[in-house]
Amino acid sequence: MEEAAVREPAAVTAEDNSREESEKTVAADCKIVTFSLGGKDYAIDIMRVKEIAKAGRFTYVPNTAPFVLGVYNLRGDIIPIIDLRLFFNLPVKERRADSLESLIILTVEDLTYGVVVDSIDKVVGIYSDSIQPPHPIFGDINIRYIQGVVEHQDRLYILLDTDRIFREKEFESEHDVSLVSRVESPVSAESSREQASDVRETQPDTADSPKEPETAAISTEKELSFIRDSLAMLSRFYVSQVNEDWVNIRFKEWSGLRGADNLQLHSAEDSSLFISTFPSPDSGTIWSDSYIKEVSSLMPSNQAKQINVWNIGCGKGYESYSIAVMMRELYPNARIRIYANDLDLLAVSGAPLLTVPDQAVTETIRPYLTKNVSGGWVFTQEIRDMILFEYHDCANQNSFPALDLVVCRDVLSFMEVKKQSAVIADISENLKGNGVVLLGMNESMPKNAGWQKKAKGQVAVFVKE
Repeated sequence: MEEAAVREPAAVTAEDNSREESEKTVAADCKIVTFSLGGKDYAIDIMRVKEIAKAGRFTYVPNTAPFVLGVYNLRGDIIPIIDLRLFFNLPVKERRADSLESLIILTVEDLTYGVVVDSIDKVVGIYSDSIQPPHPIFGDINIRYIQGVVEHQDRLYILLDTDRIFREKEFESEHDVSLVSRVESPVSAESSREQASDVRETQPDTADSPKEPETAAISTEKELSFIRDSLAMLSRFYVSQVNEDWVNIRFKEWSGLRGADNLQLHSAEDSSLFISTFPSPDSGTIWSDSYIKEVSSLMPSNQAKQINVWNIGCGKGYESYSIAVMMRELYPNARIRIYANDLDLLAVSGAPLLTVPDQAVTETIRPYLTKNVSGGWVFTQEIRDMILFEYHDCANQNSFPALDLVVCRDVLSFMEVKKQSAVIADISENLKGNGVVLLGMNESMPKNAGWQKKAKGQVAVFVKE
């Protein structure tokens, strides 16, 4: 009896512990799929995971980023396969031709992707409030891709932010000095607006007592300065010589729309509305026949056997394929190479597999389209082979052959001013003497910097003087 009395509490304690652990699992409000990368424990929110699988023999797709292993037929759906180890520059063991990879099938914005990891562990239930903020020491990857860190049964898991990995359009590690100085000034934007309001209140502003021209100009410049700062903070739209002419014109339109007492941008919605008239024609879709015709009319005659194009900010690839068709029409005997890059991983990964909606099929591109097995319109192999899609930051070092055409529509304005200057310098250095630069409809090369503008209708290009 005495011996039983000693053992019973131990048995009860073990049972209680088991019950407590079970209750914790049931009560957990979040589940994660855990796996390993480079010898460390990682995890993904199970709500992003469609399934897990083992697969190999992926179909290689040319002109894709190095971390895209190819595509895979998942029960009739063709999905891109991305190796997270290569994406994060982690070590990868040598692959054998017949080896199977550990795959996590993810759904991001209604699109399906397969990601390759070292090994998949298990599903773990956690409390969402137990997720701690990320810290650089927890992983070998950029902290911007980490949603948080969570501990479970004495193991520390690094929770990846899959939305950020697949959707982030711009990775910036530095800030423009002039912008930072304005943002970090002891005088906040709100107090600046109050000061500007005080200035207006101290000046006569009636029909009988109009403002002095000099005072009105100072007030206007202050309002415009606040708008420039707000555009940078709210929409990451940076005013410079590239777009200041458009900003000044838009400011006058804005004044008419909002009135003198309601000019400032108080929210992201205000900022988006201000720049709503900025995008170029056919942005985010196949170029129209009329737009291709106008751009073509500004291109030089070119007898070169090799023609090189740099398409900065290619997005999902609609622009790149439009350029390819235009260049093939203009220079039928030349070998054409288009270097297309973007910082939107989701877009650039899918670009080689682009299908064209029926409503986007124009007379110009129709001869360069064919039907795939699913009945969708895709570009011919000749056109696809012309384009090299790359996941790349154009502000970093670029190594290109001499360029005949640079297409950078509505991209420079969304780079900080230092990056704008770096990219323009890169363009100037790599562009041939007879090369052409096509910017956005409301952008231009810096004045007095050795560039000449040529226009046709609503389209303008820039050439070296």
